[in-house]
Amino acid sequence: MAYKKLFEPGRIGGLTIRNRAVMSPMGTDLADIRGNATPRLIAYYTERAKGGIGLIINEYTGVDDVDSIPTQHNLRMAQDYNVQEAEELTRSVHAYGAKIFAQLHHGGATSKSAFTGRQNLSPSGVPMAPGGEVPREMTLEDIKRVQEKFIAAAIRCKKAGYDGVELHGAHSYLIAQFFSKYYNRRTDAYGGSLENRCRFIDEIIAGIRAKLGRYPISVRICGDEMTDEPGFLTLEDGLEIGRHLEAQGIDCINISNGSSWNGNANCEPFSYTPGWKKHVAKAFKEALSIPVIATNTIKDPDFAESLLEEGVSDFVALGRSQFADPEFMNKARAGKPESIRKCIGCMYCRERLLGNAMPVECSLNPRLGREYRYRWQDLQKNGNSRPVVVVGGGPGGLECAVILAKRGFAVTLLEKEAALGGTLNIAKLPPHKANLQDVTDVLALEARELGVTVKLNTEATPETVAALHPVGVFLAAGAPPVVPKSIPGIDKAVLAEDVILGKAPCTGKVVLVGTGLTGLECAEMILEQGHSLAMVEMNPTVGQGIFGVVFNDIYSRIKPYDPEVYTSHRLTAVTDTGVTVEDMATGETKTIAADTVVLAMGTHSQEAMEASYRAAGLNAILVGSAEMPGRIAGATRDGFEKAWGFEAE
Repeated sequence: MAYKKLFEPGRIGGLTIRNRAVMSPMGTDLADIRGNATPRLIAYYTERAKGGIGLIINEYTGVDDVDSIPTQHNLRMAQDYNVQEAEELTRSVHAYGAKIFAQLHHGGATSKSAFTGRQNLSPSGVPMAPGGEVPREMTLEDIKRVQEKFIAAAIRCKKAGYDGVELHGAHSYLIAQFFSKYYNRRTDAYGGSLENRCRFIDEIIAGIRAKLGRYPISVRICGDEMTDEPGFLTLEDGLEIGRHLEAQGIDCINISNGSSWNGNANCEPFSYTPGWKKHVAKAFKEALSIPVIATNTIKDPDFAESLLEEGVSDFVALGRSQFADPEFMNKARAGKPESIRKCIGCMYCRERLLGNAMPVECSLNPRLGREYRYRWQDLQKNGNSRPVVVVGGGPGGLECAVILAKRGFAVTLLEKEAALGGTLNIAKLPPHKANLQDVTDVLALEARELGVTVKLNTEATPETVAALHPVGVFLAAGAPPVVPKSIPGIDKAVLAEDVILGKAPCTGKVVLVGTGLTGLECAEMILEQGHSLAMVEMNPTVGQGIFGVVFNDIYSRIKPYDPEVYTSHRLTAVTDTGVTVEDMATGETKTIAADTVVLAMGTHSQEAMEASYRAAGLNAILVGSAEMPGRIAGATRDGFEKAWGFEAE
């Protein structure tokens, strides 16, 4: 496909954008403690500019470092000292032909009082959620002061070389709180009617125009908050706001969805179908004359092109697609869409940021946020065709093989199964997970193009590997399932992975032991097959340790079946008629009847395998789950890092 629409230049105000792809603003936590752009953050954005994106709207950029500190490392333009490093950012992006806007942000009631030491601001003192922290209703003086901070930040942005600014009026942040009939219950000039609820942003726009003239201004709003609660915005409300903002002379509008109560409508997990919310963007495109930017869960350029052809929006917003592969646009232009590493919607990026308050990372791209450290020009290409062996063709092994091949080693990958993919061949089978095949396909393509020798149906042993005389052996054989042999009757049970693969069909009532991610995905399949189910879990809650967004998504499909749940219970025996479990709080023993017992009790590492290879005189290195059982992100990162830093003995 030629992607004619995608690579057609576009205009926002007086600014020409080289194509119709816009990088959505996404938090990274890569700024320093004062909100300055760091070399790490600059390298991250530079990589996306180099990758061919037309316009970057950088992450939410704070205008107020007194009353709005959402994280300790969010980017800011709240002070004059933020300008200098921001200029380095804009110059670096411009060097590769992209344009860049700063998204100006105030958290209002979403700020963290633990960081500010102050009561949060809001239009009306309404908590973000019932029972939550109560913010302070803004006085007229507060409103004027915060508006001036937006205007001052825009002036700094222009000084720093930004091509424009975007006012963040989405996702229940301060401007959106003023738009909202739920959060804004004021009775003065800033509440009530549409005109009054928009007055806060109107005066910011007018202030920026007075100072900077026709400097491009975008506004991001939630076209539909998709929240079933009176006062949250409907599509009709969003269109009213959009028409009002167009009349204020803004240059474009950026359409998102959702609210503080419905983050999935903004950043959805894997179960959502690309384009599920395109009707919202299309309604704005039909209602307005200014350019419309919109996210639509875009994972490949074919879909992006189809949205533009259909007239859904004027510009397509690429969010997590830019995390997964900064070369998305260059690969599309080169006619190689199959080589794009596609976002799988696993939510690991948001888990890092929102769940752990750590810098963003990606399951598919081990360099994300670390481009400054792992620069391609620094990769040591000293393999000199020396042989290395990778054992295991899962994501960690494939990533490892790719980097070793880029370094010039002669790589042989041994996979005992008939297909590459490792545990992805299990993980892709539960509902909504078929896109995991894309991970295997793209990594296998990279390995093939780099000349990696792949041998399927080949069981590796220290003896067979030694015969290849490798200078290094990378053991990426995955992590075997835990099967506690000390538990009486454990051999009567079947493994969750065998149930998922169809090797061990369930009959009658099922008891599932373990409710981690694999266990819950297996539970969903069992329930869909019509079996009654009891779940046994040692932890006090089901799904403990699973990122909340992912857990809620999966459990929303399990809960309607009303399975029996035994938390804080330990498996003590498997019998011919079910299981016995012990209540860990009381010590009471219980019997649960079952026709099939399924184990999903986690996995364990492969230290014994490493020892056997080292005993054979081989330079063996454990990779990914073979060393530390985990998920795709850990496997690809470990494979990447160990291949990058490998030095032959």
